[in-house]
Amino acid sequence: MATNDAPANPLLTTEVSTSPLTPAPAGSAVSRPVSQPVAAPGITASPEPIVDAGDPDILHETREQATGVGTEGETNVWEGRYAMKNFLVRLTICGLATVAWIALAIYTWAYNHENLVIPTTLVGIVFGIAWLALARRIILARFGHYYRLTNRRIFVSTGLFSRRRDQMELLRVQDVYTRQSLIQRWLGIGTVVVVSSEPHFPVLYLTGVDAPKYVMDLVWHHARAERDRRSVKVDQI
Repeated sequence: MATNDAPANPLLTTEVSTSPLTPAPAGSAVSRPVSQPVAAPGITASPEPIVDAGDPDILHETREQATGVGTEGETNVWEGRYAMKNFLVRLTICGLATVAWIALAIYTWAYNHENLVIPTTLVGIVFGIAWLALARRIILARFGHYYRLTNRRIFVSTGLFSRRRDQMELLRVQDVYTRQSLIQRWLGIGTVVVVSSEPHFPVLYLTGVDAPKYVMDLVWHHARAERDRRSVKVDQI
């Protein structure tokens, strides 16, 4: 049985999609809208994609933050230089020798001992050179050695014009001890030796510091505290 409905021509057929909010005009082609996620009332949608908590990169970053990697939270504990007490004996000897030369110079020129003029002058030149050398040594040692201890690292800076700066993490410290001669024990100075598990730079020398036993105890105390802090935070992850 024949019907009056003609078959639809696919080339002339236009699909019209309307939005429930805005009606599409008649005879126009409208593309189908893409559905967007809508947050529930009272909840703010996060623009960042949700990352799986088991992501190894995120876990590694969390471990680094927990164990204190970086300089955040690092504070100075102690600072020191090459102590002036190291030069006390040399300053005393040079001072006494200079006083003796002044007495000789007065005896030579005040009483006109011409036969002592040349020896006195030569001795004075020698003492002048000795004082210049001692002053140079004091400047290089005093301002060329700088030590700093934080709650995480030890820094040793050496050199006046060309400076080298070494560091050691307290987490790697294995032993701390002092070295003192008899005169250094009398003066209360010495060298603090810090031994670590670092393969490339295992030993640091804090040379000529004042109160070396106090510095040794300070380094050991903060090294133990740093190890305990790291181990506790890693266990909590």
